[in-house]
Amino acid sequence: MKVDERIVGYVAAHDTNERRRWDLADGSKYGVEDATLRPRMILIWVADAYRHRGIGATLVQALATGFGCQVADVSWSTPVSAAGRRLARRLSPDGIWVS
Repeated sequence: MKVDERIVGYVAAHDTNERRRWDLADGSKYGVEDATLRPRMILIWVADAYRHRGIGATLVQALATGFGCQVADVSWSTPVSAAGRRLARRLSPDGIWVS
């Protein structure tokens, strides 16, 4: 994502059909496995000066839209950082897919 000709955020992803459900609770185990082909975020990054402005959410939404799925269907690579868990809870409060 660009703002004033500067890169302020990006997401790297690939497709996967191996993922498990995670309720985002600290210490909880991964749940049900699913083999549906979906996008997997390998990395999402937003410049410090641009955090808390919705850029991360916009990147995840763009990934989902480009794949033709809902944000809740995007798989997150593990481990998910503390900042990533905060974003995930905002976007998918009932849990996320991890792989």
